[in-house]
Amino acid sequence: MIEQLPHAAMPFAELAEGAVLGVVVLPPAGGRAADAPRFAFALSSARLVFVDASGTCAVLLDGLASEAAPVETPAGVLCALLRSLLYEHPEMLSRVRGDFETFEQRILEGRERIDRAKMMADSRRMLGLDSFYQGMSDIADLLVGEESVLLAPEDRSRFTVLSRQLDRLSARLESLQNYALQVSGLYQEGIDIRQNNVMQWLTVVTTIAMPLTVVTGWYGMNFPHMGLIDAVWGYPLVTCVCIAIVVAEVAFFHRRGWLSFGGRRRRRR
Repeated sequence: MIEQLPHAAMPFAELAEGAVLGVVVLPPAGGRAADAPRFAFALSSARLVFVDASGTCAVLLDGLASEAAPVETPAGVLCALLRSLLYEHPEMLSRVRGDFETFEQRILEGRERIDRAKMMADSRRMLGLDSFYQGMSDIADLLVGEESVLLAPEDRSRFTVLSRQLDRLSARLESLQNYALQVSGLYQEGIDIRQNNVMQWLTVVTTIAMPLTVVTGWYGMNFPHMGLIDAVWGYPLVTCVCIAIVVAEVAFFHRRGWLSFGGRRRRRR
């Protein structure tokens, strides 16, 4: 079991020779999941043993001792310790939701830049919490299950309460993940709209310049006896024709609504 500890990606537990052996992997605060704090435990009917190189258990046990938690059995201590890991999670989920509400508001206001790094950090945090809740639920279900004979009735009730708490947090996290996907989709939609506006500008400019390119290319062939070459009023006439073409194109594009970049297009009559 100790050999598996460094390689565990999420909490898990298993029955082995009248005891439950498990590993609890906390959600990583940052960086890689392999660097997340973790500890192992071995629970029997009369003893609870922790294997912890990070000092996480000592801090949690000191907190339980200072609160004078009403636990009398090893299973009760384990349940209280696991529940203490979840104290700050509702507030954490509320903060993440607040971040995405801020992102959504900035996107709806038309601001082009949001804190993309913070959005990705919140998304990674939610992925870590998802693995954490799944693993913790597996541990609670294993201890509450019929095959487990290590728990007294009152301890079984405690782990049932823990399992329900994890289910509520998982449901809340799932709702938050769906909301995050909607915000990310809205952000990507804004990027696509801006890209479409840029392409629309380029298309309009290219279309306006195309007839002018034809005119200049035609009179750049340098054939003798071309019309208007020797006429005094030839150059002003061609200039006026080019201006008229540009004005006609701009009026046509405006009537079709092709110059309302990102705004509401006029309806065709």
